Amino acid sequence: MVYLKKMLKKTAFFGFLLIAGVGGLFAQTLTIRIENIEPDKGYLMVGVFNNKNNFPDNYFQRQKIKVTNGTMIVAFNNLPTGTYAVSIYQDTNENEQLDKNFLGIPKERYGFSNNSNRPVYEKCLFEFNNDMTIIVRLDK
Repeated sequence: MVYLKKMLKKTAFFGFLLIAGVGGLFAQTLTIRIENIEPDKGYLMVGVFNNKNNFPDNYFQRQKIKVTNGTMIVAFNNLPTGTYAVSIYQDTNENEQLDKNFLGIPKERYGFSNNSNRPVYEKCLFEFNNDMTIIVRLDK
């Protein structure tokens, strides 16, 4: 009976290590290099999306980063592998929304993964299954 308990404890311990190790294979870091930022103005609102119905407004993960330079790096750690799209805008007046003119044209800089010039989910999609870096250039 004592032998059986010891064996079960060892099996549970090694099972935990195996699961923890495999879990690391499915959670990686997505690094985004953002270019053409208006320096020292507001925040970058960076959203990662994993669902067409949520794009580009209801993010899967989001970061709000204070702008300091014309080029900045943002990392999403422990992101599960999958298919994603990224949307970014520079919130220069810090109201947490992309300001638009009366025609609906953005007045603040914005960008999407694959440097798509429009928020079309299929055009912004990329496969994420390993640590990777993408570049997004903001336009106005």
